[in-house]
Amino acid sequence: MKRVALIDLGSNSVRFVISEITDSGSYRLVYQQKESIRLSEGMWTHQMLTKPAMERAIKTLKALSHMAKAMGVTEIQGIATAAVRLATNGNSFIRRVYAETGIPLRAISGEEEAYLGFLGVVNTIGLDDFIVFDLGGASIEISLIENRQLKKSVSLPMGALVMTGQFKSGHEFTSAEYEAMVRYIQEVLHRESWLKHAKLPLIGIGGTARNIAKMDQREKNYPIPKLHNYKVKKAAMEALFHRVKETPWEERKKISGLSAERADIIVAGMAIIIELMEHTRASSMIVSGCGLREGLFFQYYGANYSAEKYGLPCLQKNGVVDDIVTHSTLNVLRSFTPHDVDHSLYIAKLAKQIYKQWKELMPEGERLKLILKVASLLHDLGKQINYYSHARHSAYMIINSNLYGLSHREQLLSAFIASYSHGANSKFIKQSPYLSVLKEGDREMIQKLSFPLALAEAFEESHERTIRSFQTYITDKQIDMHVEVKELSHISMMEMAIEKLKKQCKKEFKRELVIHWKVR
Repeated sequence: MKRVALIDLGSNSVRFVISEITDSGSYRLVYQQKESIRLSEGMWTHQMLTKPAMERAIKTLKALSHMAKAMGVTEIQGIATAAVRLATNGNSFIRRVYAETGIPLRAISGEEEAYLGFLGVVNTIGLDDFIVFDLGGASIEISLIENRQLKKSVSLPMGALVMTGQFKSGHEFTSAEYEAMVRYIQEVLHRESWLKHAKLPLIGIGGTARNIAKMDQREKNYPIPKLHNYKVKKAAMEALFHRVKETPWEERKKISGLSAERADIIVAGMAIIIELMEHTRASSMIVSGCGLREGLFFQYYGANYSAEKYGLPCLQKNGVVDDIVTHSTLNVLRSFTPHDVDHSLYIAKLAKQIYKQWKELMPEGERLKLILKVASLLHDLGKQINYYSHARHSAYMIINSNLYGLSHREQLLSAFIASYSHGANSKFIKQSPYLSVLKEGDREMIQKLSFPLALAEAFEESHERTIRSFQTYITDKQIDMHVEVKELSHISMMEMAIEKLKKQCKKEFKRELVIHWKVR
């Protein structure tokens, strides 16, 4: 096992994460910290990092270096973005950081910054074609993604902190100052003709994007606190912006979901995003909680942990994951239940076969197959908390795990399917705080999709992988399954488990379930 620390020194804040990688190759985040240091504050007059800003950064980095040692970090990587990259004294600052903290910091180019942001998004949000922006304090990186490949990127020298410093003289923007800032933003964006009217999904990285999502969630009483893959519609964005812009600075700090330390720069940040939405004709913004740091991790992991050796499939050496749902699901499975991986893979295989043979009775769709696969692989997670109530614990863990490539609703569906297969009843869903995220008909769909998983678990009751094959024949009154097993002694355990499911089968599918056993 090893622990790797990654540091992202931005123009406004520094972010620090520690990831633990096991000997089997599974990984998880074990620590994260964010501190606002305003590194680029006051640097633009002479294009130099100021002494107070550097002192704030050094003090914070010393603390983070100590934390890395205390938590047993074996490797540490640090990158610095626009402020250090553009400062004339950036290189001397980097040397000072290493001398005083031991952190090997390097300033990355705008192109590398955009690529790392691309890696963080493409590996965690299930879209093939989109525009992604990473809005920081001093710059914004914008990239065009086609067929999950980075086609074009640009780093523009306008960030929330820079725009505020350049155009706002007092606590609030005057009308003239705000209009001058917007004209400048529009002029800069107008030069990027490849972005104009792209009409692609717009994905946002950075503190401003996350704060917008938090404010929107609080306003709507959204029950899931997760920001990653949360969508904010343009109309909601504009309404939020009007509220933020018209609220005095001191009062603005009290807006639910808005970080108090960002209250003075949020107007500029939101103005940039709204103008970008207008320029690209995007109808909404999808927020990514994963960005540069996650991209840096995927780059490191892809280069050092081969899929062939460590068994987490779909990850290329360049850090791009081909199948992000399967990769992230198997990573969660191996992180929590490393000794049950083979059992869970076998259950998922059986459930998939049952779903296929029962196709005429099942809700259809490629996404539903994927949702069932996730539920099947992670159905036993809750046993890590408490065996006797593991149905509800499995649901909780699936909802709150880092599963990528699924919408919030799809992750909920996987969680409820897993819990239903273990005997959770409709009351469990009705009492769930997440009920408002589900659509009409989802509860009925959950009940039906849980049955292939429940039956697969019954077939594997003894954990001996005894099923050779089965074939299903469906009539108006009956479901006949001809099942071949390896040994006669295995049948009794399976029969007891299946007997408990026959009543549910009759209720859900209006048919009797009849099993015909054959030993071969």
